[in-house]
Amino acid sequence: MRRLVIPMEKIRESDRDTIGSKAFSLHDIAEAGLKVPVFVCISTRAYEIYLESSSLKGSILLELSRKDIKDMRWEEMWDTSLRIRNMFLNTPMSEGLDRKLRGELNERFTDIPVVVRSSAPGEDSAMTSFAGLHESYVNVRGMDSIMDHIRLVWASLWSDAALLYREELGLEIEHSSMSVIVQELIEGDTSGIVFSKSPDNGEQMVIEAVHGLNKGLVDGDVDPDRWMIDRKTAFTIRHDKPSDRERLVVLSNTGTVLKKANSRTLSAVPLSENDINELYKIAQILERRFVQPQDIEWTIKDGVIYVLQSRPVTASEDNEKLWYLSLSRTIENLKDLRKKIENELIPAMISDVRILQSIKPALMDNRKLAREIVYRKRLYESWDKKYKDEFIPFAHGMRLFGQVYNDVIRPSNPYEFMDLLQGAGLLSIKRNEDLNRLAGKLRKNSSLLSKAKENEIGEDLRKDLEDIFSIFGHAGIFKTREAMLKHIVELASSPEKVIPEKKDISYMENRFISAFTEENRSFAEELLDIGRTSYRLRDNDNIYLGRIENQFLVLLDEAKRRVASRVTDIDIDDIGEEELLKALDHDNYIPAKKVRAKEESFSPMGMERIRQIRGQPAGKGLVTGIARVIVNNEDLFNARYGEILVCDSINPNMTFVVPLASGIVERRGGMLIHGAIIAREYGIPCVTGIPDATRIIKNGDEVTVDGYLGIVTIHRDSGRLQMGRFSLYLCSSQ
Repeated sequence: MRRLVIPMEKIRESDRDTIGSKAFSLHDIAEAGLKVPVFVCISTRAYEIYLESSSLKGSILLELSRKDIKDMRWEEMWDTSLRIRNMFLNTPMSEGLDRKLRGELNERFTDIPVVVRSSAPGEDSAMTSFAGLHESYVNVRGMDSIMDHIRLVWASLWSDAALLYREELGLEIEHSSMSVIVQELIEGDTSGIVFSKSPDNGEQMVIEAVHGLNKGLVDGDVDPDRWMIDRKTAFTIRHDKPSDRERLVVLSNTGTVLKKANSRTLSAVPLSENDINELYKIAQILERRFVQPQDIEWTIKDGVIYVLQSRPVTASEDNEKLWYLSLSRTIENLKDLRKKIENELIPAMISDVRILQSIKPALMDNRKLAREIVYRKRLYESWDKKYKDEFIPFAHGMRLFGQVYNDVIRPSNPYEFMDLLQGAGLLSIKRNEDLNRLAGKLRKNSSLLSKAKENEIGEDLRKDLEDIFSIFGHAGIFKTREAMLKHIVELASSPEKVIPEKKDISYMENRFISAFTEENRSFAEELLDIGRTSYRLRDNDNIYLGRIENQFLVLLDEAKRRVASRVTDIDIDDIGEEELLKALDHDNYIPAKKVRAKEESFSPMGMERIRQIRGQPAGKGLVTGIARVIVNNEDLFNARYGEILVCDSINPNMTFVVPLASGIVERRGGMLIHGAIIAREYGIPCVTGIPDATRIIKNGDEVTVDGYLGIVTIHRDSGRLQMGRFSLYLCSSQ
């Protein structure tokens, strides 16, 4: 029978599959005569008993069945991971399992701080490097806390990045398991890593070191000193010093803290020549033992070097995996990222747009217009890359806040924390308020409304319209003032939609802050502030990016207008960008029609019998109405009051239509996508993450959107009803 808890000195070869590669590697390191902090392994059998004695296994499989992982975007993976993690938080171990684990752990770790770390089978092996995908917790104190953190490590088996990686490797996700290492914490004076063979230069070894704990180096909050060592001679080729050594990670009462270094640390090199020599020897020993180059984590306490882990060096990683890992940031990194976004990137985007807006396309000749199109496309692509590299990772502020909130509050609803983030000053809401203000003028004056329907407006309204169009115009949506006016007329012809008054959340905020010790309350306040800023920028950053894209699209429209006179037998919109540029550069060139990929027919077996589809709940409430399927931007202007929007996704430039809607259904999923954010602001039901939503649901279908359970019911038996009619059973803004 497999053991539940295996001490380091009793590990055998037969235990490898039940304790994981990381734990077995630690056993091998100790066998090689190197110093390893005392540890025990909680075997995979304990994890299996935990699942068997609760309803978790079925609940996890239900979450994974909502949508195929390969079809999920990062927001949907975050959501799936968050929901599963909350299940682990709120599902205690059975009394028998809890008693057995405590009995073994109490013998070694009653009064000392420990590290609780993952060791999944296959983790840190040559073929499957799970580095950074599973959780480790530093400075865990007390048996209750150790038991809690064992469950959190188990939960990290289902992190978004771990799910993605297992999918890429073709592993059976539902059969994944997890072992846990509970290990004595060594509070090192200096810590770091060694690459026994540099991924960039096979002739060299790399040693990186920081003062304090390794967490600062691993999380990217502290820049290390770096030594390049000749692998054959042990000669130090180069020592790169960081720009400063101002910060280091040390233990606090309840974890770790990043603090300023004292003057002695600022001037001190983390490693002596003897330390470098010893680390060189350790790297050689482990490379020989594991028969391949090693990535070794270590710490030095009172002159003694402890090896914390060793895994194979992976010369190249999958780009998608690396990008997913880059989305997870520490609060210190998020604070730095926020400064960069608010003080540098957004002002630069605004400046670029102003410069582009000052250039009049009509005054350019064709060749200059072609060059300007190429320039603006490159500018947009450059900003799009910055958006992916800088803005999207900052969205982790919301997720990090939610994870900490759930850890300390343990709510039954894993999205309760979203109530603390709403109402953060979204630009799309400001735009909708401006549009509604103009609609209000028409709503109060039937004569003005009648004229506006005929595209006739007075000077006062014209000025207001021009002001809004200058800020939000084009946007890939409002290409003309007439299009914007048409939408304002639709708003004026409908009952006014107002954002529900926000409920008092001060008690929630106080409960969250009060859950922390006095010394950590500033951290809680900072995290809440970061979460709210992240929520706001998650919506706003796309509008700023959209304005830059729009300046590119304006020129494309101008190019199409000029070339249109040469084209007689094809639609100008069927001409590709490259052909347009050729036509601008050569006065007599006749552009060719672009070849479109053949669309696959969609006829899932039994589609006509589909009555109910399941997605992810993203906005509370229950509503029945008529579906308005949005396939392209033009469809937005056909939306009528009370309809349910069914679309691929709603981006911030499209959210002007939401005040007309009674519910939202989206193919893309997640609580952090723009459609879900705007739905919560308006208090309307929303279900996301439904594959093929725009093809399963047809225009005119009567549908019920259940934003509590994430279910959409299609009432096909009722027939196609007149567009515009709807009935609201219940709509909650809670």
